[in-house]
Amino acid sequence: MANPVESVDYRVRRTADKNAAGAVPARHAAVVDFLQLLGRAARQFHTYPAASPLCTDAIDACHRAFMTLGLDQPLVFRVAPRELLLDDDAVGRGTIIEQELSRPLHRARVASLEIDRAVSIRDWSQFCGILTASARASRSKATLAELLLDAGVGAIVPRVTPRPELFEIGAPAPAVQALVERERSRQRPLGASAAQHLYPADKGWARVDPAVGYESISLVDLAVLVNDPAELAAMLTRLTDEEPADGGSTVAALEQRYSDVVMLIGALDPRLGRMLYSKLARAVLNLDSDRRRALLRRAILPDLLDGRRDGDVVLGEFPDVDLADALCLLLDLEAAAPELLPVALDRLRLAPERRNAVVPLIRAKLEGRVSSGEAADRWSASGLDRHAGALTRVETGTAKNFSEFAAFDLSLNEHAAAALANVRDAIVTTDRIDAQLTCALGLARIEPNPSVVSSILSRAVIALQSLTREQRWQDVTRTVARLGDLASELTASRPDVAKAVRDALTRFCDRDTLVRLAQLAASEPGRTYASAIVAALGPSIVPTWLTLLDVPADRARIRPIASMLSDCARHVAPAVAERLPVLASDAARTALTVLGFAGAGYESAIVQHVVASDEPRTREALRALARIGSAKAAALIVAQLEHGPAVVQPAAEEALWRLPAATALARTRELLGRREFVTRHPHAAARLLERAAQNSGDDFDPVLENLMSLRFHFWSPAVARVGSKARNLLQ
Repeated sequence: MANPVESVDYRVRRTADKNAAGAVPARHAAVVDFLQLLGRAARQFHTYPAASPLCTDAIDACHRAFMTLGLDQPLVFRVAPRELLLDDDAVGRGTIIEQELSRPLHRARVASLEIDRAVSIRDWSQFCGILTASARASRSKATLAELLLDAGVGAIVPRVTPRPELFEIGAPAPAVQALVERERSRQRPLGASAAQHLYPADKGWARVDPAVGYESISLVDLAVLVNDPAELAAMLTRLTDEEPADGGSTVAALEQRYSDVVMLIGALDPRLGRMLYSKLARAVLNLDSDRRRALLRRAILPDLLDGRRDGDVVLGEFPDVDLADALCLLLDLEAAAPELLPVALDRLRLAPERRNAVVPLIRAKLEGRVSSGEAADRWSASGLDRHAGALTRVETGTAKNFSEFAAFDLSLNEHAAAALANVRDAIVTTDRIDAQLTCALGLARIEPNPSVVSSILSRAVIALQSLTREQRWQDVTRTVARLGDLASELTASRPDVAKAVRDALTRFCDRDTLVRLAQLAASEPGRTYASAIVAALGPSIVPTWLTLLDVPADRARIRPIASMLSDCARHVAPAVAERLPVLASDAARTALTVLGFAGAGYESAIVQHVVASDEPRTREALRALARIGSAKAAALIVAQLEHGPAVVQPAAEEALWRLPAATALARTRELLGRREFVTRHPHAAARLLERAAQNSGDDFDPVLENLMSLRFHFWSPAVARVGSKARNLLQ
């Protein structure tokens, strides 16, 4: 019988922090190594300041690891309570990734994190510092995404799960339910086709009795169900993640959300709204004096003067003494005067007997303010009202003779003479061409007739071409950019005028202009101007450029323009693709190069130029597909490699390895996994096998095991060599 003491294992095992990539798929190993370094950097920020060498070194190591990933798309992973999810593969449980990334991000309500390829060292430092600070107890309700945006970090985007507010409604009385249904039927004909959210969608949730069949509750419904403006204001405050001024009082929330409450009450039936306005008036009266005065000055009294319903209804519910006190506050408003008091009384529409009772109270308060030394109005206190009344008199009975004003001589002092001299000099030194172009652009902007705009811009094109001949490239760049912006601005409102502007740009792009642009691009200082001009011209430059590519004498001269068009390929690609089918071989190759930089969407147009009879065009088309690198482009390259003509297959194989590394390996694994491909193209399969095995890990072993049996195909030595190579690589 074995001694139980001897079976106890007393070895000290290290945590899995030191190697987090061991239990994950090999395709994620590099990403997990990067996440491990990011977690270690975040750990340093717990103890040391951000400027310490320990933090900066950790951030540098993290940034280098991310750059070596060579990602073509942003890195996205989801956040679970104890791990991160990469393509549904859980990584980091029990490691530093869980301790420093997964748990803090989950506590911060982050559902996923997206890291752009353009992330900088400063972004990493800000992210680690904010993540560490958010893990500490804080009363701030700002989300991690908002904190990163406030810090100027745009390359790291957290997707935060919503934090809903729960409102207890309970079981409304049958009478209240009837009011809600009546309001819904009244609002339904006025409702918009799409939902309009006054507050964030899915922010507020109302808990009602299960017996009440409410699938959703709008804010107008909530105003009826709550039936208390102060409590409604507190709910609206919670929807904005704000705290009331005194830490939770419904009375304080009313001061902050008064305008929203008034808007909701105003959407109700007038009779029901009148009842809620009465409750709102009582809630305003319950405010302490300072807050009530501030609310009156800020919202209620301006609404009264503007003729809004809430102003007269709410103030009309005030007792006479409080109403008089409130109206006297008009004297404290900006640009207010005693003359506003009669206007306010008229807007209140008080009954005659009540008006007769309120006016003496107002007069007594005003007299009390004056007797106590407090001026009724700052303008009256300075005497400006008296002087203004004396200077402003209109007498209609006496005719006026203005001929006496002609007796005054015109006197020029030295300042007036200098100003006139400056005007004369400015007229002499004004650039005529620049003034003409500015005038033409201004007329084109306001002229609605496209034929008139075309006539105006035809003369502007002549002036613009003269600037190119004089090599005034700064003026050319500015004018062409303004024309391009004008065409974009008018596309929605006046498309016919926008077309006239684009036609003018096309006329500007003649052979002489393009040759001069190419010469400008050949010089280092001038390339900036040339790139800006080509980007502003956009599709307008394409027709002449493609025409010159078909001319052998001009093809070499305009070669630099292709690289500048590649920089704005997405903008010019539609015009290039439209003319691509009718181009000759040399022009088509250059056009295919530009389309390759345009991104996904042009794969079908490019693959049409993969033809066995034109090997250079075929090779350029396949390179363009590889440059696009989309799933569709990869599938088209693989199809040419597997089913294309023999002369096309070498170019397709070259293009396959120009794809992003992960895509190329995945497509290679797919090809080698089909025996039909290996037996039909054993030489290509052998080359793919050797290259793929050098760039992949253990996940390529199943493919090698599947190909090992081919070494017994003695009747096909090439196929047998593939099997032998697979066996050697596996060993």
